[in-house]
Amino acid sequence: MPYGEIPFDRSRLDVLRDLLTKLEAQGFHGVVKITSLSGLFCLSGNAADGFTPAGASVLASKCDAVGNPFEESLSGQQRQSLAFANLIAGVRQRTAGAITVAIENAGSARPNTPYPQRVEALTAGEWNRAAAANNRVEFAAESSSEP
Repeated sequence: MPYGEIPFDRSRLDVLRDLLTKLEAQGFHGVVKITSLSGLFCLSGNAADGFTPAGASVLASKCDAVGNPFEESLSGQQRQSLAFANLIAGVRQRTAGAITVAIENAGSARPNTPYPQRVEALTAGEWNRAAAANNRVEFAAESSSEP
């Protein structure tokens, strides 16, 4: 997901809606776990004015910060849009609790794409490609025994 976008909104809303529709149709009972993971971006800017991903040709050694202050600043409720929250509440209600949704923030601890080695010629563009791949939301359905 792009830097600066809340994890549980936009295209993730469509993915969740499709997943829940399929699970409901199959009579699924269990938990859908949704985990947000953040990439560590090479950023330009400052805390007062905000940060943006550094220009692609900027040397990574010239980043003003490496991290994801946008993601770190969000509270639990700020991580999801109202439409996302309503979708979760609706499936719980429609299925009488047979399908529940659990949301987790795993931070930057589990990158799925390795960051490039920090060498003198490394650019922000190269670094941020890995950060963008690691800035993601994962969905997993865990079945429980039938009631």
